[in-house]
Amino acid sequence: MFNHPIKCVLLLFLVSFLACKSNKNSHKINIAFSQGLGSHPLRTAMNHSMEIQASLHEDVNLAIYKAENNIKKQIEDIQKSIDFNADVIIVSPIDPDSISPIIEKAYEKGIPIIILDRKINSEKYTSYIGADNLKVGNQAGDYIASFAKQPINVVEIKGEDTSFPTQERSKGFHQVVDGLANINLMQSFKGLPEEEFKTLLDSVGNNINFIFAFNDDLASQAWEMARRVGVENNIKFIGADGLNGESGGIEMVLNGKLAATILYPPGGAEAIETAVKIYNNEPVARRIVLGTTVIDRFNADIMKNQFDKINEQQATIENQVSAIKKQEQLYYSQNNLLKLSIAILAVILGLAIYSVYLIFTIRKKNRQLTLTNEKITVQRNQIEKIANEVKESNEAKLNFFTGLSHEFKTPITLILSSIESLKESYANKVVKLPYEIELVNKNSNRLLRLINNLLDFRKIEDKMFNMRASKTNVYNFTFGIYRDFESEAKRRSIDFKISTNNK
Repeated sequence: MFNHPIKCVLLLFLVSFLACKSNKNSHKINIAFSQGLGSHPLRTAMNHSMEIQASLHEDVNLAIYKAENNIKKQIEDIQKSIDFNADVIIVSPIDPDSISPIIEKAYEKGIPIIILDRKINSEKYTSYIGADNLKVGNQAGDYIASFAKQPINVVEIKGEDTSFPTQERSKGFHQVVDGLANINLMQSFKGLPEEEFKTLLDSVGNNINFIFAFNDDLASQAWEMARRVGVENNIKFIGADGLNGESGGIEMVLNGKLAATILYPPGGAEAIETAVKIYNNEPVARRIVLGTTVIDRFNADIMKNQFDKINEQQATIENQVSAIKKQEQLYYSQNNLLKLSIAILAVILGLAIYSVYLIFTIRKKNRQLTLTNEKITVQRNQIEKIANEVKESNEAKLNFFTGLSHEFKTPITLILSSIESLKESYANKVVKLPYEIELVNKNSNRLLRLINNLLDFRKIEDKMFNMRASKTNVYNFTFGIYRDFESEAKRRSIDFKISTNNK
């Protein structure tokens, strides 16, 4: 278990650290929204309703991209959403044709696509959410038709683009007014050209009964131009969107600027709910139609109160969501602190256990080391004893051989002395000294040298010997050896000779 104690402690700390990670790191639903028109009040309301609805889902991560009516920018935003692997992409397209290819690309990659408000010229999407713009035009026409007991004159102000909402609102409006004899469509403007519209107001302003603008913003601009001409009280202005707020369509109805506005829900909240259902593999309708209604002086107060109440509830929900998030953050912080404390305690406990283990291990090693030292001491003493015995034995041997050498040296010296006396006695005689006596003399000298060598060996042991080199005639040295063994060779019938080219 404790083969790698440090690794065990580190592993324990790592596991404890990982346990401190919050559940907030779980996978979120990444929803990307590409907003085509960023500055229009309806678009602002759409974005806001999305943000509120997304805040109600803890697992939703919403990213809003605003193209500001730039088609190239919107294509880049959608491509960015594809690259970031968005789980669901919501698109409110600027143009039905230019945006279709990039939407089809995302759809073919398996990313669910929700088309919001404006349609595209393609069937490659998951769901469409928006009000029935044909019905919006019908309701505006029906409202005007309710005043057509006498002949009335009407002006249509369409949007500047060729989007499906513009086309369908115009189509729905004409379906009603074109079939009524008492309604005269005096002129239809694409956008609000200031000079042309002012000229119309100057010439026949008092004869215009209704102006239907395709959104409340256009209707407000038309009313302002009519006010400058002085004919605003003669004309009933009708808008569309019906947003609540200080400059919204409902407020314009209440202050008399507009006679009516057609409610057009932004659809942001519905888009988020649909995206969550798609992500969770719940069934959703291919086409989700949002309800519309006419808001005039009879129901504007009711609608405003309802929307104000909704806004208050939304604000309350936002505050509650914010408070919940703060509580969650506090909970996660305290939870992580608790887990971290437990982890630190676990590490301390692990280190304590490891310390105890080290103490026992060190004690065990010390005991083993003490035993080893004792064994080494005993062995060292034995070696010293043996070494002393060997030294004493060698000393005894050397002393023995030294003494023996001295004992040998004495008789040899006497023999050599006797031979020297014989040599001196034969020196004055004609008879030569016998060969055998010379041989004895040589071998006695040789034996004396060997004894001296033994004595020199003792000097070597005592480090008192000095070596001396001298020149020697190799032939004479060899010839001397030859003479020593010549007689023995003859006795044994051995042919023993010595020869040289240079003596």
